[in-house]
Amino acid sequence: MRARAAILAGLLVAASACSNGLPPGGAGDAFRRAEQALAAGEPRTARIELLNAIKAQPSNRAFRLLQARVYLRLRDGGGAQAELDRARKLGASEAETAHLMAQALLLQGDAQGALREAAKAAPENSGYAERIAGQAYHALGDFARAGAAFDRALALTPRDADLWTEMARLRQSNGETAGALGAADRAVALDPHNVGALALRGILTRNQYGLAAAMPWFDRALELDPANVDALIERASTLGDLGRTTAMLADTRAILAASPGNPSAYYLQAVIAARAGRYDLARSLYRRTGGALDGKPSAMLLAGAIELQSGAPAQAAKRLQRLLQLQPANLKARRLLGSALLRSGDPAGAVRTLSPLAERDDADAYTLTVIGKAYAKLGDRRAASQYLARAVLPRPAATAPLSDPLSEGEMAALRRDADAHPDAAAPQVLYIRALLGRGLGGEALARARRLLAANPGAPDAHVLVGDALAISGDYRGAAGAYRGAANLAFTEPVALRLVEALRNSGDTRGAAQALGLFLAQNPQNVPAQLLAANAYLQARQWERAIRLYERVRARIGNGDSTLLNNLAWAYAQTGDIETALPLARHAYALDPRNPATADTLGWLLFRSGKDKPQGLMLLQQAARGAPSDSDILAHLQAAKG
Repeated sequence: MRARAAILAGLLVAASACSNGLPPGGAGDAFRRAEQALAAGEPRTARIELLNAIKAQPSNRAFRLLQARVYLRLRDGGGAQAELDRARKLGASEAETAHLMAQALLLQGDAQGALREAAKAAPENSGYAERIAGQAYHALGDFARAGAAFDRALALTPRDADLWTEMARLRQSNGETAGALGAADRAVALDPHNVGALALRGILTRNQYGLAAAMPWFDRALELDPANVDALIERASTLGDLGRTTAMLADTRAILAASPGNPSAYYLQAVIAARAGRYDLARSLYRRTGGALDGKPSAMLLAGAIELQSGAPAQAAKRLQRLLQLQPANLKARRLLGSALLRSGDPAGAVRTLSPLAERDDADAYTLTVIGKAYAKLGDRRAASQYLARAVLPRPAATAPLSDPLSEGEMAALRRDADAHPDAAAPQVLYIRALLGRGLGGEALARARRLLAANPGAPDAHVLVGDALAISGDYRGAAGAYRGAANLAFTEPVALRLVEALRNSGDTRGAAQALGLFLAQNPQNVPAQLLAANAYLQARQWERAIRLYERVRARIGNGDSTLLNNLAWAYAQTGDIETALPLARHAYALDPRNPATADTLGWLLFRSGKDKPQGLMLLQQAARGAPSDSDILAHLQAAKG
């Protein structure tokens, strides 16, 4: 069957060549080989053959048109436009080339130009042109017109795998995860060799099930096209998050070989360097992106972290402030910005930045520590001691979304927008989050349930219902809502919410299973690893806690006092005081005002007999900082007795 298909393809190519007036041999043979290569999914081979053909016959319009298609397949919009311009000068009409020109312009970021060209397309190319128009509207953020264009394209070309792939991308952008999965599956079913569809299915699988589950999709795409830059970028980033740094680096080099100077490759290499603690190298690599990614949130976060770790907190603060304006609920950016402001001499700014997070019951130890230090810099020792005392143990992930306090006018504006657009998800989500931020769980829950009924395939709708239920104390119901979100997108925020809700509902076994499943797919995820390590610590499973804490320490270094403090305690409980004491000293040196670090070091010094007077003094300091902590008081009483 395959041999027969190959013979038929050869006959079709030969017929095409003859119809273009190409005699056998020379440029005609090169053209035929190019057509065969393109049909077989080998555009780079086709490009080389066509370069030879064009060199022999530079005025052949058919050669130019096919080369334009090849460049489009290679996502080289500039090369495609140049060939189309030459083809038009050689007699090709605008109508017969407009759909291709539209795609060439879109690849170069000219969405408006793409729309103008798509409107000129000949009727026989309308399906293709409508697909490009839909992509252009998507790029412009006009999702409604994008959907309408795709619907028109679907009526004309229902079996176009590229169209289904773009429809999946649009649905993904709209938060319609279930619809995106269905469209991507349709694209793969129509064309199992469509590299774009396979790579997108990998992205969706990564969100739905996790990193490890996504890898076969990227591997399959790259088996078909080893130099596909988009698939290489996605696989490289996934490999990095899986901790497979060597393979990730190899993929970044493959990206640069296929696309010299590609900014995403340098960004990924900067990630590798930053994770290894080589911040000067990371900074150098990031600069090689030439600013091409400066508007991308993940790149903005990386650049801010690199500046902070390289001793440039003021520069870090500028980058992170821009990111937080775009994503006010980005917790990582907020934490880093608070630290950057403190280090750059603006403790008041650090307090303002971190207060929305630090005032929550589930605030993490890092945030509490930084804001405590900021208050100490401001001379408010009482506030400093309160926040540092709360940093005794790391907290689980937040179940409610973070938001800065809104004024009455801002709340009223959000309500008006939501009421004026009851069927639009975006204004409903914004208002529901604002309600949750104010603790108004009842109204938030009612609106979230209406949103979920209208958008059952959107993970965010499930999450908002869960958040509203969690605020009201219905953790069992919240866990059910988070499970619904997890079935669509088992991401870090969803997974950690689910774990916390299960624990709060008393289902510790279910929480452990959910956390274990997430870690199996995302073994390098630091928040999940810390959550698991803390659980082991509380369960007195010291060896397991040590293994996880050490794994995280190897990843993030020795700058987290809470991690080092907990690790020291775990080692001490196994009887390994010689390992525990240096860790406890380091944790205390990093955060001497924290009652937890003072308690751990003091207790270890006292119990080991290394320095009982110093130990007693530290235990007294810890008790003053956390007078209601029963464990600290018990240690002090034992030392005094």
